[in-house]
Amino acid sequence: MVQITKIQLFSLMLLFEIGSTTLFALGIGAKQDAWIVILIASFMSLGLLWIFTEIQKQYPDKNLVEILQSLLGKWLSFPLILLYALYFYSNASFNFYEFGEIIRTTFLENTPQLVILSVFMFTTIYMVFLGVEVIGRTAEILMPVLIIFLLSTFFLASISGALDFRELFPVLENGWNPVLKEVLNVVNFPFGESIIFFMFWHFIDKKESARKISLLVVGITGTVLVLTNLIIIMVLGSELAAKAEIPLLRVLFDINIADIITNLDIIGVTVLFIGGFYKTLLNFYGALLTVTTLFKLTNHKWTAIIMGISLIAYSVIYFQNITFHRWVGTEMNTPYIHRIFQSIPIIILIMIWLKNKPKNQLKRKGA
Repeated sequence: MVQITKIQLFSLMLLFEIGSTTLFALGIGAKQDAWIVILIASFMSLGLLWIFTEIQKQYPDKNLVEILQSLLGKWLSFPLILLYALYFYSNASFNFYEFGEIIRTTFLENTPQLVILSVFMFTTIYMVFLGVEVIGRTAEILMPVLIIFLLSTFFLASISGALDFRELFPVLENGWNPVLKEVLNVVNFPFGESIIFFMFWHFIDKKESARKISLLVVGITGTVLVLTNLIIIMVLGSELAAKAEIPLLRVLFDINIADIITNLDIIGVTVLFIGGFYKTLLNFYGALLTVTTLFKLTNHKWTAIIMGISLIAYSVIYFQNITFHRWVGTEMNTPYIHRIFQSIPIIILIMIWLKNKPKNQLKRKGA
């Protein structure tokens, strides 16, 4: 039986949650109060992850497809499962295109986008062929690398003299409205995207640890994102942070310690590569598992190849440029698509409670 350890699940979730989100100033619509947005969103996300893991707790050996089939029946659950497969696939396309486009425009300007995306997808499919156990082991190795690089960014920015604490003031200059307006968006992205782990939680060898690990990851991710936002705002200011295409890279370019430690963009590249790769990989693998479980497909490899080639074609055709990609993500995906699919588990949990209520009452009477 395929299994992953607690530390492997922790590593996968942390790489996925942090992903490439540290490169951007989340919640920057609240200007210098963006860090407050992350703080509130993190606490709200603990509740969302509690709901997700409570459902998984009721069906510890099943993935999302099997949970929905068990709860709703084969035919009633079919359209909902298909929609979730498309949702995971769509999320993979966003991460996939963003990764390729940023690498092309920032570091490999003379390399055709199709070449970058093809190499990226070849690596993704190869990892899928190796299976979740190998993916878990590689995450266990690379997770400390990502954390070290992020901590290095915080440390170097702190000693570089580039930080200006005045950029954080006045706190709540425009009241709570701009902050609260951004909070739900940050709950949905990146925290709510952990809904993909409905396809992976059942692989853990000690299933009772899934909730503890998930909540711990939310806490750590929230802390990292708060620190990242504080650094970005103190170095760039809220106005420039809002306009910069990749704010963390801009911060790294601005770090100069005695004209010796400069041009630290390699840190940003490493964060982007590790985080962006695992975010795409897990969304793609989750979509693949959803399709193969739903249709009871035994040949996962050919399905992965077909879905991989389709993802390249879809991403190149649909996303005209990075500006359109960002617009779809911020104006459509986060406030609508994410919110709908991440709210459905609330209804699922209520249905589970209603379904189990008569059984619990009989147990009490029997006792």
